[in-house]
Amino acid sequence: MKIFHKYIFILVLVIYCTGMTCIVNTPDLDLWARLIAGQHIVETLSVIKYDFLSYMPTHIWYDHEWGASTFFYLALKYFGDSGLIILKGILISLTILMCYKTVELRNPKSTVSYNILYYAIMFFAVYNTLGSTIRCLLFTCLFFSIFLYFLEKARHTDNRYLIILPFLMVLWANIHGGCISGLGLIVIYIIGEYLNKKRVRNYIYTLIACMLALFINPYGIGYVKFLFTAAFMNREYISEWVSPFHPKVFKIYMYYKYYLVTMLISAVTYLINNKIKYEKLDKTKILILLTVTILSVMKVRHQAFFIFTAGTLLYDEFYWLFNSLIAFIRKISGIKNEETIKNIILLKEIIVYILLVMLSLPPLLNKNKEIKITETKYPIYAVEFVKINDLKGNLFINFDWGSYAEYKLYPNNLVVMDGRYEEVYNPELLIQLKDFHLVKNDWYKIIRDYKTDVIILEKEYPVYKELLNHKDWVLVFENNITGVFVPADKLKQQYIMPKISDNYYNKTKFDTEIKFKKR
Repeated sequence: MKIFHKYIFILVLVIYCTGMTCIVNTPDLDLWARLIAGQHIVETLSVIKYDFLSYMPTHIWYDHEWGASTFFYLALKYFGDSGLIILKGILISLTILMCYKTVELRNPKSTVSYNILYYAIMFFAVYNTLGSTIRCLLFTCLFFSIFLYFLEKARHTDNRYLIILPFLMVLWANIHGGCISGLGLIVIYIIGEYLNKKRVRNYIYTLIACMLALFINPYGIGYVKFLFTAAFMNREYISEWVSPFHPKVFKIYMYYKYYLVTMLISAVTYLINNKIKYEKLDKTKILILLTVTILSVMKVRHQAFFIFTAGTLLYDEFYWLFNSLIAFIRKISGIKNEETIKNIILLKEIIVYILLVMLSLPPLLNKNKEIKITETKYPIYAVEFVKINDLKGNLFINFDWGSYAEYKLYPNNLVVMDGRYEEVYNPELLIQLKDFHLVKNDWYKIIRDYKTDVIILEKEYPVYKELLNHKDWVLVFENNITGVFVPADKLKQQYIMPKISDNYYNKTKFDTEIKFKKR
């Protein structure tokens, strides 16, 4: 019966996680650049080392997401929109299953780890954080959960499995730069187990082997230097690198905040009630939880690490608090018959399983899975205007939209900058972009110093009104969201207006003129 329950649990969890990812899908702003990189890898069997998409000065393109890009491109090439959507569902499913396996590892004789509603809530909390469609960060979440499993296995059952981690690190380092978090996790285990007065030699050997594994990449030692530099880079102007408690984003990530409060209350209440002294504290566990909590409070991007880690390591504490509340309810309700209680629990489980399947199966079975782009998310009409009017040359466009514009307009247009940020650009460029949009300091410097042929701007920025009155620029297209400016001396007598059809732009969203010569 336990084995049957286990397989039903796994099946429904995968159906739920995969099915729910099919409901809402808007492309991540950086997806387009990732598809370009993936296409290059597949068609030329080599990674891109120099930028060809921007007209700005750039350094060597350290594409720390080249492996993820390959997966994205192949999923799109062979399975279309559905491929990208299902790939996201699979990655989230595998990550949560690894969390479950770690919980099971810590409770080997119990079936309590099969509480599916607990993992469904974990998915709900993290889905708000990861947002939109497929992201490279999902690979790091999966590898992080795998590392956590083997590190826990090493200290609870068998440390021979630590030898697997360096081989996993080779894969991780070539899929996403978040592999640095794996090294950090091992360091925490070394410190924690040392404080627990346990042997740490094997963890140290594993750390050294994983660090050496980083050097197995297409870029050599330069890539390793880049990873450590990027890991500590200040990205205050990028929304996902601000605190989730920042006033501008506070209302967006409420599910994470509810989860954070719930898990912290569970942990603190458990420690206080059981009067656990310092000597009996699991220092490794405490250090991991403190680290991911602090990181998640500091940066939006790190919320997923807290949700997956706390959901794994605080499982016992959560259910201790939950069962205490249930016991209290039983006491005041007067229900004492154990058979009645078992029947109520069984009925609850059946209802939960049925509801989860009913929620997730219809979108999973829907044949018309589609990633949708909208005018509010992307400058679809402005970009189409540039394309159909053959406005070739250097395109100045908002940082967030650069990836989409280059996917749709290259090779006729190069962009000022896109979401690859530290991978190819100098950090000073983002400051110049900010000054331009907000009309601060020498705001026109970036236009003056670099030849610009077309400008696409969001109307909400102060510079929009400034350009309307600028003698060198003329507005040639405008809608509710954006405007297109061209130099006054290149103004045409007549322009073609883009189609006003969401259906057209969604059907053609992955059409591109980019092609690479096979070597």
